[in-house]
Amino acid sequence: MRYLRGLYFLFAFSIMSWIPRFPEVKAILRLTNGEFGSLISSGAIGSLVALLTVGHIVHKFGAKIVLEISGIAIALSLVTFVHTDSVFIFFIANIISGAAISGFHVSMTSQAFHLQDRSRKFIITHLSGIWSSGALATAILAGLLVDRVSITVHITTLAVVSLLIILFIILRMKVVLILPNSAPDNEYRVRDIFKDFKFDSLVSFGLICGIYLEFAIGDWSTIFMKEDIGIKSGLNTLPYILFIVAMIIGRLAIHKLDPYFTIDKLAKMGALLAGTSFFITICLSMYLRENHKVATLIIMAIGFTIAGLGSSFLGPTFMNAANARSSAPSSVIVGQLGFISNLLALVMRWIVAWTAQFTSLGIALLIPALMLFAVPYFSKALKNHN
Repeated sequence: MRYLRGLYFLFAFSIMSWIPRFPEVKAILRLTNGEFGSLISSGAIGSLVALLTVGHIVHKFGAKIVLEISGIAIALSLVTFVHTDSVFIFFIANIISGAAISGFHVSMTSQAFHLQDRSRKFIITHLSGIWSSGALATAILAGLLVDRVSITVHITTLAVVSLLIILFIILRMKVVLILPNSAPDNEYRVRDIFKDFKFDSLVSFGLICGIYLEFAIGDWSTIFMKEDIGIKSGLNTLPYILFIVAMIIGRLAIHKLDPYFTIDKLAKMGALLAGTSFFITICLSMYLRENHKVATLIIMAIGFTIAGLGSSFLGPTFMNAANARSSAPSSVIVGQLGFISNLLALVMRWIVAWTAQFTSLGIALLIPALMLFAVPYFSKALKNHN
């Protein structure tokens, strides 16, 4: 279990490392909000291909080889991101990165479900909290290094060191990782990807409405703070950091509320709390930003914290419901659900990016808040899946 926690932590620590420095990346590439948002979304191309296939590959060939190849590809992509000013090279690297991240995610999450099924303990939300801890640690590090250490030194060093530790952990986990399934009736065929594909609309739409706020804050919060609010220093990462802190607290502590509320009711309350908080925060920040920057920063810090707390457990909860509602292998479930959610996230990222381009980033950020208001409708999928 401790090695699995280490994988979750380091996975987030590496892939989230450059997000707080998006303003620098955007400036290096010389792109507008719409162009940058569209370029970042290109990672979904690789992600969608991987999510359709990796679940079956893990089931057939085991988790170890997928984790190793994906980990190496993630590190190489991160290094490429911060060493190029070519939009085309960035585009190709982002597709590879999307595929690698999805491959690692499917393998790691399948391993978590495998352990959960054996231990009879609900550990997915806990491990998601560990993931958020890695995201928090790397966000704090990035905030400290902005304007002190170049983005190339920061990300290159971090990617290499993280990769070496990840490979060591995978080696130590070799005996407990999901093994290849070589039974004749489990022979991997490409046509099975489509024949066995199942779309659970309640879970899929509930998941994207619940988690898209995390995508949007990762993509745009530091850019919004720097370019729209006008906070240039490392403080522009503060709302993002507090959002992640709140997500960690929510994911690690949510089960203390189990004796008092069912998970579907908790999801309704959490989504409405997060959506309302984020909506009000963005509206107030746009109104106050010109003459009250300190007040705006404080309001955003509070609002992002509440939003993170309310939305923290929605993603892991819908994923657990998907696993409980299907008889397919967990690796296939994770891949198929990930494919659908990433396809929907790609559409939403384009909508948000070009809404920002043609109106303002503040208005665009109201979209994920509105999506959270739809979660109560889909929460019926969570009943009887605590």
